[in-house]
Amino acid sequence: MAVPTPVPSVLDLIDRAILGLLRGAGRLSFRELGEEIGLGATATADRVRRLERLGVITGYHAEIDPGALGIGLTSIVELKLRPDTDETAFEELLAATPEVARAAHVTGAYDYVLTLACPDVGTLDRILRGWKRDRLVLESSTRIVLTEVPLD
Repeated sequence: MAVPTPVPSVLDLIDRAILGLLRGAGRLSFRELGEEIGLGATATADRVRRLERLGVITGYHAEIDPGALGIGLTSIVELKLRPDTDETAFEELLAATPEVARAAHVTGAYDYVLTLACPDVGTLDRILRGWKRDRLVLESSTRIVLTEVPLD
């Protein structure tokens, strides 16, 4: 695995334009991307590949409609672990729980902030009760996501 070259302290306006366009539509061809920023396809491809090599662009992702997968409920969950909970083992459990869409170890009153994607409230309840029953989690705070706000 190649070690990425350090990122230049300042990306130019064209680099930033490329990143903004790819953030919104990662499947643009080099030709389409070049038309938007005023470069040819080859020059655009060279720029994108340079940004990938530098580690600025780390991947491309598809947006998935949760409803199409039977996910009817998204929640944000904050967890405070019991003092005797092994954090490494707990993180392995999170990774093995398919409903955990995102997890972050954080500072503050709680130890973890999770995004859970569940088919229903019953599944969410089963997961949270299980972690408490198994004496892993001391306290939790859960919020149900009503709508996601588009930022693009």
